[in-house]
Amino acid sequence: MEALTDLTFLQSFTGGNKEKIVKYINLFLQACPDQLAKMNARLAEKDYPGLRAAAHTLKPQVIYMGMKKGEEQVKRIESMAGEQRDVEQLPALFTEFNELCQAAMEELKKAI
Repeated sequence: MEALTDLTFLQSFTGGNKEKIVKYINLFLQACPDQLAKMNARLAEKDYPGLRAAAHTLKPQVIYMGMKKGEEQVKRIESMAGEQRDVEQLPALFTEFNELCQAAMEELKKAI
């Protein structure tokens, strides 16, 4: 199975410092479920500005973890919610993004 995360950026960003890499991964593992829950709640409420804000908050962390597919998805969610366009596609896109994040978190737990 292809890896969902690529820690190349994180290794470069931390100068290869194992402790810092683990720290950033742990921060992601703590913050990601909360942000996903926020995104889900905002989506359910059709609070598109709130959904955009939650996606925007999670985006840099997804990028740091090298989640290429997740980066593309979260940017689409942020853009669609911000512009309130194609909102009928958001539930399916969020479900896909959520599942990807869940799998990536499991992958990262094994990496540390």
